[in-house]
Amino acid sequence: MDDIRRAALLSQIRGIDPKQSSGISPKKSEGGVDFDSILDHSRFKISKHAEKRLSARQIELSDAVKDQLDTAIGSLQKKGARDSLVLMGDLAFVVNVPSRTVVTAMTKDQMNEQIFTNIDSTMLVDQKN
Repeated sequence: MDDIRRAALLSQIRGIDPKQSSGISPKKSEGGVDFDSILDHSRFKISKHAEKRLSARQIELSDAVKDQLDTAIGSLQKKGARDSLVLMGDLAFVVNVPSRTVVTAMTKDQMNEQIFTNIDSTMLVDQKN
């Protein structure tokens, strides 16, 4: 009886011919950029905690700083970092790299006597305005 059930199930399963896909494929968009490339260059997120810290500490992130931070996170991802401290001029960011999320941010003055824990890497970024 088990052989009959198995044969019946196998007869209902059909293979997928890669030449006749359902139209879903990793094709490039009209602009010539593939999906993986878009994901690799996506902006980072800012956690609610970090948003509160940025507001309370009166830190405004310029587009240049955001671009540099995004580039730094990409570099950290390539190295396999998980939780990183990114030092950029007078700013410090703690970033969860796999989720591309800024966890907290502070200025140089606010770093005095701060202890950064659970950090597996640090990146120094030459800040360009």
